[in-house]
Amino acid sequence: MIVMEQPPELATHSVPTAGLVVEPSDITFEDLTPQFVRIRVQIRNDGDRLSDPTLLRLQSAPFGAFVSWLPLAVLPVPSLNPGESCVLTTDVPRSRPAALGNFDRLPPTTILTALNASPDESAPRPPAIAAVMLDLLRGTPSARPENRSPADGRPALPPDLWDLVGRAQPHWAGNINVFVGLKAVERHLSRPLRIHPGRPNLAMFVVGAPHKPDAYAFSTRGLTPAWRAALYDVTHAQSLVIDPAATPIAETQWIENAGPLMIMLAVRPPLDCQEGNVEIHVTRRSSQKTAVVEFNLNPASQGPGCYTV
Repeated sequence: MIVMEQPPELATHSVPTAGLVVEPSDITFEDLTPQFVRIRVQIRNDGDRLSDPTLLRLQSAPFGAFVSWLPLAVLPVPSLNPGESCVLTTDVPRSRPAALGNFDRLPPTTILTALNASPDESAPRPPAIAAVMLDLLRGTPSARPENRSPADGRPALPPDLWDLVGRAQPHWAGNINVFVGLKAVERHLSRPLRIHPGRPNLAMFVVGAPHKPDAYAFSTRGLTPAWRAALYDVTHAQSLVIDPAATPIAETQWIENAGPLMIMLAVRPPLDCQEGNVEIHVTRRSSQKTAVVEFNLNPASQGPGCYTV
C-alpha cells in the first residue's frame, strides 16, 4: 500500500465517494512542453450504484518518499455507473529553477534546504472545494481546471531534482497524490531517464520531511542480476558523487536522521541493456508504512540522463 506523509483535512466529508477507486498505476504524467506537464488520473466506480458527482484533489511533492505535499489542483468527477470509469486530465506548469551548482560539487544538504524552504504564503491556492462543486453542479465549463491557463495563478509542480544540479531532463520526476474524499493514493515516478550502458550511473531521490526525525529501511526490486544496483545515503556527503569507500545501504538496515535524507541509486547496466524498471520500497519505522519510488531507465531516452562516474 502506498501512503502519504500527513493526510490533510479536506472539506469533502459530506460527499459520498464509496465505490470510487484509483490505483497508483492509474496516475500518469507526461511533459507536453518544457513548461507544462499533463497529469491523467483514471477513476472507476467499483460500487453497485450510481456514484454522485464529487471532486478529486491533486497534490505534488519533490521526487521521493514521505516528503511534504503541496496543493496542486481540484478536478470535478462526474457521476459514474457501476463498472464505469473516466479519465480526468489537467495541464500544470512545471517550475524551472536556476541550478544550485554542479552535480559533482554540490553538497546534498544544499538541495534539501532548497526543497524544504517554507512555501510562499502569498502563492495562490487551488480553488475552494465548495466553489468548484457549485460550478460542477451548475454545469459551468470554467469549473474544469484543464480549461484554465497558468495566468490564473495555479500552483506549479515542485522542482525536478535534476534541474537543481544543472542537468535538466525532458521528463519531470516527482510525486503526485490523489484524494477522492478522504482516500489518498500516491505515485512517485521518474519517467524515462537515460541510462548509460556498461558504466556506473547515479540517480537520486529524497526521503522524509523537515523536523520529523525517523528511520527508514529500503529494498530494491525489479532489476535483473545483470543490472548491478545499490543504494547509498549521501545526505551528509560533500557532493552527490558516491565516495568509492562508501558502504551501500543493507536491505535490513534502518537509516536514522532528524530530517530529510538524500538517497542515491547507483546502477551499472550491462553493455547490451534494454529498458529497465526498478522500484525502491521505503518503509518508515514509526508507522511501518511503505511507499514505492519508481524509476524507468532507458538507454534510448533523450536528455543527459543519469550522472556517470
